[in-house]
Amino acid sequence: MRKKTIVALLLLAVLVSGIVMSGCTGNSKEDDKVYTMRIGNVTAPDHILNQTFEKMAKAINERSGGRIQATVYPSGQLGTLRTMTEGLQTNTLEMTTQSPGGLASFLPLMGVLEMPYMYTSHQHVYDVVDGEIGQELNEKFLEKTNIRIMGYWMNLYRHTTNNVRPINTPADFAGLDIRVPETKTVMDTISCLGANAVPMAVGDLYTALSQGQVDGQENPATIIEASKYYEVQKYLSTTGHVYSPTVVMISEDFYQSLPEDLRRIVEEEVANATQTAREESEKLDEESIERMREFMEVNDVADLAPFREAVQPVYDDMVKSLGQEAQDYFDRIAALG
Repeated sequence: MRKKTIVALLLLAVLVSGIVMSGCTGNSKEDDKVYTMRIGNVTAPDHILNQTFEKMAKAINERSGGRIQATVYPSGQLGTLRTMTEGLQTNTLEMTTQSPGGLASFLPLMGVLEMPYMYTSHQHVYDVVDGEIGQELNEKFLEKTNIRIMGYWMNLYRHTTNNVRPINTPADFAGLDIRVPETKTVMDTISCLGANAVPMAVGDLYTALSQGQVDGQENPATIIEASKYYEVQKYLSTTGHVYSPTVVMISEDFYQSLPEDLRRIVEEEVANATQTAREESEKLDEESIERMREFMEVNDVADLAPFREAVQPVYDDMVKSLGQEAQDYFDRIAALG
């Protein structure tokens, strides 16, 4: 009997020792779990935004030792801007992008970050989105949607292309059917400038332009070039009517499911990608316009004052809809310029 007791105690000691050693070496189920990270965007594979995502995903995969398997899906493979944003709430993907104006359909106050002729420089944008204003809106958005904003990459100024005439004044917009994203601010801006705003998914745009379903479209120069709209458009006018920061978002459920070390890797690589995207976008914007002069008639709009005056109703309507809080944000943003 005593011999059996000693054997049992020895076995128990070995078992306890194994558990302790397992804990010390960190071989937990959490360490072995592989996390799938699907990253969706609507830009072409060779666009700077998609390329930056590709580099970021590679860095995350390598730094995590394969514990995160990040894959990038360009060209709207996972849906439209809106459906991919909704997908972060339903966990059909883990990361995507949107414009602040697009996010206004989830939290209307996000629209204050994407108003016509609001920003005076790239640095002005950074001071707004990286500072107190951006932080406040990020927290409001997370609370409302369960989607975490990780950073603001740059999408630069939106310019206009069409097949009818160069645009030098708001009057030149009259009668033009211009495709716009399903973003209230951009739709209202184009309408105030005198054109017919036609909401359309970006995946349908090239065909619509080539078949004459719309006269033109508006986008940052880098997207116009990467999407090859110059093949089916005659005129490019540097209207610069809206500056759209690209908002990078992650599913809060996915973010919270990650162990702390993997969460830190994702945060650091998004921050690195943000810096890269900003530096590259600023440089490529001007380069894209110069390259497209070979294929299109490009006119640099000299006087933007009439355009600014024409879009004032966009500001008035937002204040009327959202109240003094919107006006306070406009004032704070202007003070940083």
